Amino acid sequence: MALAVIVQDVFKAVHPPIQLAQYPDYRLKPDVLDDFLATATDGVLGLAPSYNNRSRLSALALATSERVLVVTFSYKDDLTHTQRKRLLAARQLIHNRVFLSAQFTKFALRMDTLATSLFLDLELHIGNAVDLLSVAFDNSRHSVAALIAVFGGEQGIDKPKLVSLFSDQTSVFVPYRSLGQQAWAIWRAATLASMQEKLNVAPRIQTRLFSDERLRVLGRLIRTARGMDFFKPTRVENEIDVEFSHKGNRLQVTSTRFKTRILRSNNQRVEVESTVQGKSTTFSGKTKFVDGRAAQIALTEDFQGDTIRVTTVGREDPTKLEQRRELAILRGLQQSTTLLDHPFFQAIWLPSETPCWARVPGCGEHKVSLYYPHAQLNGSQRDAVNAILSEDDCNRVMVVQGPPGAGKTTVIAAAILSILSSADEERTVWVVAQSNVAVKNIAEKLARVDCNFTLLVSKEFVYSWHEHLYEKIAENVVRSDEISDDYVALERRLYGSRVVLCTLSMLSNYSISIITRVIPFQTLIVDEASQIEVGAYLPLLERFMSSIRKLVFIGDDKQLPPHGASKVEGLQSIFELEHLRRNAIFLDTQYRFVACQVFPRHSNLDFPSMPEHLGAFIGEHVYNGKLKTAHDICDPCCRFIDTAGKEEARGSSWINVEESKAVLAQARRFEAMKRSYRVLTPYDAQRALLEKTLKDAELLWQNRVFCVDSFQGNEDDYIIVSIVRTESPGFLRDARRVNVMLTRCRMGMVLCANRRFVEGVASDTLVGKLAEAADDWVTWTGWR
Repeated sequence: MALAVIVQDVFKAVHPPIQLAQYPDYRLKPDVLDDFLATATDGVLGLAPSYNNRSRLSALALATSERVLVVTFSYKDDLTHTQRKRLLAARQLIHNRVFLSAQFTKFALRMDTLATSLFLDLELHIGNAVDLLSVAFDNSRHSVAALIAVFGGEQGIDKPKLVSLFSDQTSVFVPYRSLGQQAWAIWRAATLASMQEKLNVAPRIQTRLFSDERLRVLGRLIRTARGMDFFKPTRVENEIDVEFSHKGNRLQVTSTRFKTRILRSNNQRVEVESTVQGKSTTFSGKTKFVDGRAAQIALTEDFQGDTIRVTTVGREDPTKLEQRRELAILRGLQQSTTLLDHPFFQAIWLPSETPCWARVPGCGEHKVSLYYPHAQLNGSQRDAVNAILSEDDCNRVMVVQGPPGAGKTTVIAAAILSILSSADEERTVWVVAQSNVAVKNIAEKLARVDCNFTLLVSKEFVYSWHEHLYEKIAENVVRSDEISDDYVALERRLYGSRVVLCTLSMLSNYSISIITRVIPFQTLIVDEASQIEVGAYLPLLERFMSSIRKLVFIGDDKQLPPHGASKVEGLQSIFELEHLRRNAIFLDTQYRFVACQVFPRHSNLDFPSMPEHLGAFIGEHVYNGKLKTAHDICDPCCRFIDTAGKEEARGSSWINVEESKAVLAQARRFEAMKRSYRVLTPYDAQRALLEKTLKDAELLWQNRVFCVDSFQGNEDDYIIVSIVRTESPGFLRDARRVNVMLTRCRMGMVLCANRRFVEGVASDTLVGKLAEAADDWVTWTGWR
């Protein structure tokens, strides 16, 4: 037992010192708990949890008006029989006397996380529990404004101290004193007279009302989201133009890379490192204004300097999708939504439950037959399209696995054209993907087959950044800031379209509800589904639960996984859900369809996805021989360039200077031969070095060099790869990412690598096995 005294300094009103006691859970006895609960005369307990680096509940502070009890939880496997018996008894004690007691109302800032953690980690339930942030109706639960609102407003608090106390809810360790102060502040907020009207109507969480399976699902979804948030970077160096201007404390800069652009944020600040006559000075500030690439930073003091380096500090604000996902789970726990009983939720997350599919009005009246006059589909593609068109309950949720070049986009186009050509003139299709590039690729395919569709894009992505991507399909594009509240005007703008394309995140945009009045949300096709964490579908299921008829997931779990999968335990895509994965349709033939004669033969979308030998190699080593190749590019297509360079660490990334020189030499050859090419590398530091190398050599460099993870869904005639590593395989151990890297070329590929490394340390990787294919289609050369 540890005893201490804490003094609150969050509320302006003076309060006597508060006694704090800390006990390991196995030492918690009835008399200790009784003594503590005797001070809870108002029936209110403030709760503040702490979690370990695996997101498991490690400590919980409970507060009354004058006492704080901190209980730490043990997960040791080496407890003696007596200690384990004592542990279970202590947990049952707090379970019955506190968590399930109707005598006490329990308050916490994120009660959804705490309630599910109690069940996942300790097999304990909680009742009469209130999420304090639920009463911050007009603010994001993660915002400072919400925090201030639930603590009674600025007039009664010390704002900086409140923000500091609760500044990082993703921290893996909170000192017991701070945890105690958090719990007491929550108790005080819950007893403020000004808060009672709101708190009295706040929904209660009662976890015993849920089956174990449902609680586990909700808990894992929350834990996954928490893990993804934890691994968001806390420092991002913003890539900006060397030209800037300033006046007083206002700094005008221009971002040069979309991924690292400067953003407005409530929870982040900006550091500006300046150099004046060789002396470095750091200024602090906030982003006040962003317009495309241009940003204005308000510093805390007047700026001086000749050169600048800008860094954003703090985790990025939650996206609208992340906020809606969190609220969907919270409402589920509060039983203020029917989402958990919805058949699509059951079909995805609750395999032990039998979905009760409601009959769709008009369903079955118009049978939709396959219609795609632009190419002959192979057997697996026909199976996939027919399953998409089917209105049978067994096909309400379906999965399609499509390896590189196996015609996933063709399947999507064929399904859409079949629906549009049917007698059912009310049927609609929405197509989403994780990335804007994947959505654009589908849009270009639909344009080629003369399909009427609407492509929704965010202003932030297009304006001054990516207008050039949409030149071919400009008449189909609707920018988010162009969506009108006027139904008639919007209907006119959509040109009678029954097909909508957008990113998954766009579905969480407020304006989507206006679009769905014109084009109802019925059939949803998700491309890149293997890259999407399964919890990301919660917002759309809750938002469109009354109209959605069918879910189709298309992707490839042999390519990129969801972002963070290697770091966040339990992170899953739809392909990791075995009850859905086992029935997936596999597209088994690798080739790009040749378009019908009305389309030009030289179009990028008409080329085979990769040469035959390379396709056969990938089919054998990645897809266990199940993938067939159906084209005839048999010329030598893969060349390794032996470089003598060495890997060098750059922060958490890597570079290889010698390889950058080899890439430059090959890029010069391709440009002289007027060949279309792109450069890929696994590491962002090498990407930056390669981009600078090409720029300094006055070669084409913009939109030329990419990290592998940002290039799935893209391809080019020729690909130059910079492997970088020379001592440890690193990235090459990730077969899914290497599969993406090796399957982006249509005609040929050049890999710059150290031969000793590839044939030695990396010999058992996919790249090493490719180098072993000592045939006439794989060669080694020097570059000088």
